[in-house]
Amino acid sequence: MKKINKKYAEIMRQADNAVGRKEVVSLLKTAAIIMSKSEENLAA
Repeated sequence: MKKINKKYAEIMRQADNAVGRKEVVSLLKTAAIIMSKSEENLAA
C-alpha cells in the first residue's frame, strides 16, 4: 500500500512539473489508474 502511495505521489509531482499538455494528461491518467488499484485493495 505504501509503495502505491509513493508511486502516486511521484507521478503527481511529475505532472506538476510537466511542460506539455499531452505529458500532463498521460501522467494524470497513470495516476488515476494507480489510485483505482489502491481503492480496489481497500474494498477487497
